[in-house]
Amino acid sequence: MLKNCTDLLKKIALLLSCCAISACVTAGNSNTLPSSPKAALIERVIVQLKSPTDPASQIARLAEHYQLGMEYERDMGSQFYVATLKPALSNDSLQPYLAQIAQDPAVASIEADLPMHTMPVQ
Repeated sequence: MLKNCTDLLKKIALLLSCCAISACVTAGNSNTLPSSPKAALIERVIVQLKSPTDPASQIARLAEHYQLGMEYERDMGSQFYVATLKPALSNDSLQPYLAQIAQDPAVASIEADLPMHTMPVQ
């Protein structure tokens, strides 16, 4: 009987140790994992204009026409421009706007400026 109790106590101790280790590993990794693009708020878009004469005013016109809080930020070169979204939007709510703006005759392309995360290489 005493041997059965000792074995049972060892199994319970082992189970509790495994649970504690698992909880520590999970808690430690939760802060280091990058959030998915769908969960992140998008703060900028990259717009490629077909004939950029005045990119700031063209982006302002697009923002007003499509009712999107978007302001010219900077030139990236090769007819690509960064525009800031105010307020920032989730990827899911932004995609319908981007689909509409992409059909505009002045726009060659438009996409969300998604955050990039480096990954270790082995």
